[in-house]
Amino acid sequence: MENQNTWANLPELLHQVARDLADPSVYYLLGGHYYDRDNHPQHRHYPAVFSLHHGEVANLEIGPDFVAFDTEFVRYPEDDEPHAPGPWIDRFRATIPFEQLYQLLRKVIPPGEEVDERLTFLPTDSVYYNERIHRENYPTPWTINQP
Repeated sequence: MENQNTWANLPELLHQVARDLADPSVYYLLGGHYYDRDNHPQHRHYPAVFSLHHGEVANLEIGPDFVAFDTEFVRYPEDDEPHAPGPWIDRFRATIPFEQLYQLLRKVIPPGEEVDERLTFLPTDSVYYNERIHRENYPTPWTINQP
């Protein structure tokens, strides 16, 4: 079932994310099936879930049909890349079209409460979920066999 928050009000939801990023107690997870990475020589697409938190992303831009931000993650060399020992930090600008954004989760950590290495998000933390986009991009055997 699709959340009451729809594609039409994604800009409003994402502007709230931008305001919330000033508060270190607010954590977001943003799931997109594909995003453009500005530093890849072949300009490929990658499915990903991003953590959006105070100090973790920069230059958040909300366009009419996309969200973009500067981010980083630890990655390992891909095919045809020189293999340096171990992983390295990959810094890039990610652009996610709204048509590929399927979930946005928000969690607030009360003052004085510690955050473990892993922060668990529950379905009740969801502020945006588009089942149609999720189902079309990641069909399950059940959805494939539906008429």
